[in-house]
Amino acid sequence: MANELQWSALLSSQRVGQKSSNQHPTDHAERSEFESDYDRAVFSEPFRRLAKKTQVHPLAPNDHIHNRLIHSIEVGSVGRSLGKKVQHFLQQRHPEQAQIFDELALIVQVGCLIHDIGNPPFGHAGEYAIREWLAKHEQLVFYYADGTLRCDGQTREDLLLFEGNAQGFRLAARRDNPKCGYMRLTYAALGSMIKYPWASDDERAQKQKKFNVFDSEKELFTEMSTQMGLIRDDGTAARHPLSFLTEAADDICYRMLDMEDAVAMGIFPEEPIKELFLNIAGSRSPNDTWKPVAMARGEAINALINESVKVFKDNYKLIMAGERERDLKADFSEDYKARFKEINEYYTKIFSHRGKLGYEIGSYKIIGRIIKAFVLSIQSLCEKDNYEELEYISSRCFDLAWGEDFTRQNFKQDYDWWLRQTLDYVSGLTDNYAIQISREIEGVLTP
Repeated sequence: MANELQWSALLSSQRVGQKSSNQHPTDHAERSEFESDYDRAVFSEPFRRLAKKTQVHPLAPNDHIHNRLIHSIEVGSVGRSLGKKVQHFLQQRHPEQAQIFDELALIVQVGCLIHDIGNPPFGHAGEYAIREWLAKHEQLVFYYADGTLRCDGQTREDLLLFEGNAQGFRLAARRDNPKCGYMRLTYAALGSMIKYPWASDDERAQKQKKFNVFDSEKELFTEMSTQMGLIRDDGTAARHPLSFLTEAADDICYRMLDMEDAVAMGIFPEEPIKELFLNIAGSRSPNDTWKPVAMARGEAINALINESVKVFKDNYKLIMAGERERDLKADFSEDYKARFKEINEYYTKIFSHRGKLGYEIGSYKIIGRIIKAFVLSIQSLCEKDNYEELEYISSRCFDLAWGEDFTRQNFKQDYDWWLRQTLDYVSGLTDNYAIQISREIEGVLTP
């Protein structure tokens, strides 16, 4: 990248489909565009549905165990703290631009709030279930009987590598199709949520199984990245500097809070987890052993926030040159790296917990049953001339997911479009509703 990234472009309040705007948050006396972003996020259906989506433990019996909504709120809190510290750093470093950083912490908080909105039911197990079911039933979903593709090849690649991060960008960026609750957030907020600024056909996606952009949103992504000056000389996109803070907030929260949940679930005793937190916090005195787990966790999070900000500052020039791709924790001190390694060892036991395994096995059949029913329905639709010709079961599936009016209005859309709508619907289901819909499709009816 020949030129350094410019904050005046990076903090763009422009939205997809909106004419170019040079307005900054301070141009609005009553309510800034970034405050509007926050409101759009918290009042949206995809955000509310996170309350019934798994964080780590599916349908946990304890009500205070984290779900995706609580996790996202906590990530937003940590992200705001990171943003405040970096905001102060930038205002000191760029005093001539100090005013444009006034709402930087809010932008990061919005990115954190929406970072998981594209995740399907049952946590990461749901993601794997979608991928594996589609791969196993590739012929049914993507091909005609004679072996020719029913859909565009890139649609096939996107869905075989279905990614919650890319689904989240799809929900947060687009302005069409209100059935999916699209928010159309500002470029700055969208940039802060994108950890993997590439599409499924990029070799990094194939290697890491991570990407942030479906082919259906590639044009929106390119438009946004160009406006913010993120396109590098080789045509690829650099990471938005604030995305490192959003990612750090997520890394900090799930590692700390997953351990605390494991104590509440009876997977681990309290003392070793509290000791781990105190070690991260740098509290190794015997006088600190009286502290409850929650206090020790709070101190540990604060220490990790400070370490993340240190790494951001140390790598600021590299970040602003658009050359850094790896997360901040990759350059944590050796002591913090050792603690994270210890946490990763604890995860082995968390992920093999009996209650978690049972639901994850069941999630494959639940999600597969739903996808199959809707795939057969949209295939039927694409072979008919009008809505009235739809079979009874197919029409009921459409009514269930989108309603008759929406189906009639979009009857002439092609198979690719409907296939993506199907994955919008499936990924938007909560754990409970996915179970209910699966039972109804199977014919297991309850009062």
